[in-house]
Amino acid sequence: MNRLFLTAFGLALGVGASAQSISSFNVAALTGISVNRVGNQITLNVGAAPTILWNSNTYNVTEVFGVWALDDDDDMGATGVNQNGWNWDTNFSGVGGIAGWKTNPNSGILNSSLVFNYTTLTGTVEDFGYHIRVDGNFPGGGNTAYFRNVPEPGTMAVLGLGGLALLRRRRARS
Repeated sequence: MNRLFLTAFGLALGVGASAQSISSFNVAALTGISVNRVGNQITLNVGAAPTILWNSNTYNVTEVFGVWALDDDDDMGATGVNQNGWNWDTNFSGVGGIAGWKTNPNSGILNSSLVFNYTTLTGTVEDFGYHIRVDGNFPGGGNTAYFRNVPEPGTMAVLGLGGLALLRRRRARS
């Protein structure tokens, strides 16, 4: 029984340790904003009244002024140029990174769509992130980066290996 407890504790510790990455920013639910990707082209769609749910409270998103492809396992490559009055931006420091476009706050979009074209986009895009402005009552600040929730491949691998190890031990005892 102690081994089972230690194995489960080690598995939980591994999952917790691997959560310190891009997806550790996932603390809210965002509605009314979507990104559709077809090849190297992405379309940013922002509805008339997008919202963010944070700590059981709903806040209004007043504009979106950044959109990025997200990479959390260091296999994405991307290049691009300024488009639609938005500036090309990348950050590949450490493992993973982001690549996309941003504009100045108060120059973003609401109730609109924009199409962006990556010059190159290789590897795996795990998801998309947004830079949003939220109404003045938002406890996270007026401008915030929001990254959608994506299970990390490393976390899923640790969970899978832990489950297999438990099954193997159980069968070995039988």
